[in-house]
Amino acid sequence: MKNVIIFATFALGYFLAIAATPLLGVAAPLGEVAIYTERAGWMGQPAAVREGEELADLLKKAKDVVTLTGKEIGPWAEKHTDNGQSDIIVTFGDFPEALYTPGNAEPDDSVAEKFLEGGNIFLNTADYIFYVVNGAGTNGVDGLKNMMDINADMWADDTAIKPTADGEKYTPTLAAFTSARTFKRAQIVNPWEVEVVFGDNGSGFLDPVIVHDTQTDGRIGIAYQLPGNDGLPRGKVFAEMIDNYLADALGGAAVDPNEKATTTWAHIKSDF
Repeated sequence: MKNVIIFATFALGYFLAIAATPLLGVAAPLGEVAIYTERAGWMGQPAAVREGEELADLLKKAKDVVTLTGKEIGPWAEKHTDNGQSDIIVTFGDFPEALYTPGNAEPDDSVAEKFLEGGNIFLNTADYIFYVVNGAGTNGVDGLKNMMDINADMWADDTAIKPTADGEKYTPTLAAFTSARTFKRAQIVNPWEVEVVFGDNGSGFLDPVIVHDTQTDGRIGIAYQLPGNDGLPRGKVFAEMIDNYLADALGGAAVDPNEKATTTWAHIKSDF
């Protein structure tokens, strides 16, 4: 009997350890979403705040949603790096210096890069992603290149975009528009891949789109990267990208075993 008990205890511990260990090739579940609208680039500040609030109100599948200031977002990103879930930071054209030192002074191992390479996600609208940091130093095209470690740029003025079949399926709110900063399919090279395209010009210029790092499981997504046009439904399209696509692509939402299954998601402001 003693041997049976020892074996059963060993077996239970082994299977619990296996269950707690992430499997290679299995995406971490959708976790929390942090929205940063303290400063906007290429769009009006009131519009950025409005669209950020709409995004927070519409999201249904994120484990939690917070709206953070430039001082709060750095500690939040550090806390949510390598935590067993895929967390998302949403920016509105300006990139906070707490995540990446202005002027590309920190090309490697910034808070932002560690967050991305920890299997997390950046989503951006309006100005070029990773381009501007509070006017303290423009990163230019090297911001994106440093984050992805490939030679990708987004120069694409006056690109006519239409929804793709996946766009019609996952982002039904998306309509035709003219993008100024797109991902270019030809520039997305190993270890990156184009994961899903919601809108394109028919010739490999992509917006909205999500690209995926197959080595780190990090993702970068963009939508409506163009100046002005503050009436665009940026918040609603982001909510559709997250709820309709990313939640399933990541294998569902993260579940807190200490919470009831009927969690209510709310737009909250947190201190970090």
